[in-house]
Amino acid sequence: MADEASRKCVECQGLMSPVVIMDKDRNGNFGPGPQSLEYRRPEDSRSFWTGTYPTAGRVRVLLCGGCGRIALYGCQSEG
Repeated sequence: MADEASRKCVECQGLMSPVVIMDKDRNGNFGPGPQSLEYRRPEDSRSFWTGTYPTAGRVRVLLCGGCGRIALYGCQSEG
């Protein structure tokens, strides 16, 4: 996302900055490390060989420094 540095919040017009969403288990422990979020299309099916879905793109997460709004943006994969 090339314009991340200048993206403004739709709520308060504050500046948005990139953040990483981290997932904890019930005991408060983090997994092996923050992983980038990805998305797929609803009609995609699992690969016969790997058992995984194809990735349509990555999800970028931005946080507003003014109001605290978190926004998710999809970035389509190339190719």
